[in-house]
Amino acid sequence: MRPALHLTLAAFIPAMAAAEPSARYVVGLSDVDMAGTAYEDGQLGPPLDAVDTLSVFDMAAPEAAIASIAASNSVFSPPTVLDISPDSRRAVVVETLQARGDSDVTLSDLEARPGTALRLYDLSDPTAPTLLNQVEVPARPQAAQFNAAGDLVAVTGLPTANGLTLVPVGEEGLGTPLTFDLELTDRGDIPFDPAHNVLFHPREDIVAVALTLRSQIAFYRIERAGGVPSGIRPWGNLVATNKFPIAGAFTPDGRHYITSDLMWRPDVQRFYGALGRGTMTTIRLAAPDSEAPRHEIVAIATGGHQAESIAVNPAGDRIAISSMRTTGLPPESALFDPRASVSLYAFDGETGALSLIEEVFFEAHLPQGLASDPSGSALYVGVNAYFDATDPVLQGGVELWTVEADGLTRTETRMPAPRGVHVVQVIE
Repeated sequence: MRPALHLTLAAFIPAMAAAEPSARYVVGLSDVDMAGTAYEDGQLGPPLDAVDTLSVFDMAAPEAAIASIAASNSVFSPPTVLDISPDSRRAVVVETLQARGDSDVTLSDLEARPGTALRLYDLSDPTAPTLLNQVEVPARPQAAQFNAAGDLVAVTGLPTANGLTLVPVGEEGLGTPLTFDLELTDRGDIPFDPAHNVLFHPREDIVAVALTLRSQIAFYRIERAGGVPSGIRPWGNLVATNKFPIAGAFTPDGRHYITSDLMWRPDVQRFYGALGRGTMTTIRLAAPDSEAPRHEIVAIATGGHQAESIAVNPAGDRIAISSMRTTGLPPESALFDPRASVSLYAFDGETGALSLIEEVFFEAHLPQGLASDPSGSALYVGVNAYFDATDPVLQGGVELWTVEADGLTRTETRMPAPRGVHVVQVIE
């Protein structure tokens, strides 16, 4: 039986019709180059006899990947380095850092070779993914996403001086990247100035850019000439959130943008050593056709503990986050706890309010990557590694969780993948 708190809350939540998960395929992206504890001790750990991998799972038989392909990326980034095109036929992956070299033993060694590649993969036959082409983007890209039409990919990264890179997508693959300045004022009070995330509006050629150390979200409208991007201009005001809004999501109707603010910053112990929960911030967006767009914060809720991943269901009335908590600390640390969590919120599309339905704890190392099933009845949860993993390579995976009116259920379905799963996407 669920705790009384959740049963009481469920009484105010509309009943959800029972539905079976409808995704045919699920994609998980792994980076094998470092042990998750490297964030704390700087040591990459023993190398695995494997490469970074994009794994494809058939939900009719999810016990093993039906296909995989090398996809160099980096787990030293937010879980935003993979995206699937709207028609599910293609995927893009940015390489934040180049693959680990034979002599690399520390995180600093890995950082010494920044990545500059954006790669496009053909998933039209999920059983045989292929690399179509690649282009060069500014160093240390952190995020990539398709627009709603699927003819453009946006890339942001470290630092904000890299700007916003827009890459046309055609039948032949990725076109010539175009980079535009974000037109931000200098900030001498922060040690570096990343743009950790970029997301397209679900209908418009508008992007949200997460300026994490500025604790702001910036919105830009893309201008075109003859169908080709010709520039960007700020769309409305900068919105100040709580500290480090690294994860974000538009609601399907485009009326709201929701952030998960992790409370990281240089004035926090160990930079990302926040000991408590973060914040969920709801931003109500101006109408796309507004002549003087102004966005405003309309609701704030208690968030997760190190919640880097967020997912919105297709109906827009449920928001989920996965929290790494302190699972990334070395086991001998006094603060180490093997329990991560997934939280489910009810979302009010009129007020923007978020109400926690349930938080479920489970043992896993650094869960990252979270995707909603198209039916809204399930979540796909990425796990960097399991503490009891025995396979020398397949140490991580993707899990199936079901969504009910009064909470979440972690099922027994585990899709094994190489260590370092940090992005999960669905192919409809």
